[in-house]
Amino acid sequence: MELFYFAIGFVGLLIILTSLFVYLIVQKTIENEKRRKINEYKERYQQTIFRYLNEGREDGELSSRSSLKQQALMELLEHFSSVLESKHIQERIRQFAETHFQKRIQEQLMHRRWSVRMNALFLIEDFQMKAMINDIKRLYHSRKLTKSEEVQILKIYAIFDYRDLYERMVSPKYPLTEFAYRLLFRYMSDDMLSYAAERFSEWPSIMQYAFIDIIGIRNRSEYGPFLERLLTNESPEIRIRSLKAVAAMGYFLDVSKLELHLASPYWQERLMAIKVCGNIRANELIPQLVRLLCDEMFSVRSQAAHALLRMEKGIEVLKEVAAASDDPYARDMAQEWLERGLETWG
Repeated sequence: MELFYFAIGFVGLLIILTSLFVYLIVQKTIENEKRRKINEYKERYQQTIFRYLNEGREDGELSSRSSLKQQALMELLEHFSSVLESKHIQERIRQFAETHFQKRIQEQLMHRRWSVRMNALFLIEDFQMKAMINDIKRLYHSRKLTKSEEVQILKIYAIFDYRDLYERMVSPKYPLTEFAYRLLFRYMSDDMLSYAAERFSEWPSIMQYAFIDIIGIRNRSEYGPFLERLLTNESPEIRIRSLKAVAAMGYFLDVSKLELHLASPYWQERLMAIKVCGNIRANELIPQLVRLLCDEMFSVRSQAAHALLRMEKGIEVLKEVAAASDDPYARDMAQEWLERGLETWG
């Protein structure tokens, strides 16, 4: 009797697995056929789309309610938007997308699946579809909004220079990471960046860190005086990041403003101050850099030797340290960078 029930169970399981296998095969066949048709449309209309983007004359055959044809045209536009950067072509891409794809993308923004909504947001960004700003706002204020969608929407706000961006960054629905803040600052217009900088003291620290970093990454030397003011901030992290941004930009700092940071109790601050010294190359800094060759942190000693090597009298100073210093770590570091200098410059 037990064998009988086992056989029934086995046959039932086999039927279920076979049905599932057949279903997957059928679905795969359907998807392959859809992809084949999409690729056919792309091959057929590639030259037509290219002519429209270059000449501005739209062919009536590009209009269609077929979802597969629309998908093909979207993929073609995505491709061209990534390789053709001229403003008039990007404007035609936007106009075409807003004319032909807006309804489809509106439906995708309201879809229950997160992946479909995210794909719609990526398309809005790629095609610069400013006409859909109200649809984006509806998604932002909806209950279905996720953290990744919020970041993507704020990125679109930054690209579109939308006025609500700053308030959304200061008070987001979900906590934003430092990476997300850097992303948003990267896409901000100059005017909005300046507006934001005036309110720096009001921000959470993570937002402040991202702003300082992006100044250095984007080489925004006009914010040099702003960074100088931050060097007196009571927060060590603010000072460290400000020095890092100053070093990245090659911004000139007065020697007197570096002395305090070269003697900081925080090794990261000493390290970043030395990097700034390497850009200034002022002989007045040599005594402080020689002292830092004896620092307890290897990275600080190494950076100090590197900075000395770049100075006019640096090689002579390193030779003297290597030959006569009482500190074995300083002697070793000086000798190491002298050898590196010989390898580099012969």
